[in-house]
Amino acid sequence: MYEAIGSAIGAFSNAAASGQVSIEAAAAEDALAKIGKVKDQLTALLAEAGAAESEVRLGANPVGLAMSRKSVSRYDGDDSFLAALRLLQDQTDRAERALRLSIDNYVDIDTGHAQHYGRQS
Repeated sequence: MYEAIGSAIGAFSNAAASGQVSIEAAAAEDALAKIGKVKDQLTALLAEAGAAESEVRLGANPVGLAMSRKSVSRYDGDDSFLAALRLLQDQTDRAERALRLSIDNYVDIDTGHAQHYGRQS
């Protein structure tokens, strides 16, 4: 699942970087506003998660210690809730940068066309 999200954002980012995607700023305002809200929510969730206690106490015996490590790993391991939030935050940042680059592409194309047609008058 994570790969699908990353590859879609990566494809969009690469297309924007190569100039294949352009979008008018006014058309992108709503998307940028929504991305900003998502980024704010992710930042708040990650801040709350960072403040949470990362140690689970289930007893000093070997079984309790093993269960504790497993619980912490599911919460903050490589394939955990926090890892998914961090990946989503990273992909949201990449999507925002690609969208802004697409706006810049539009401005460059529009300016180039204006200069081209201005010379022909």
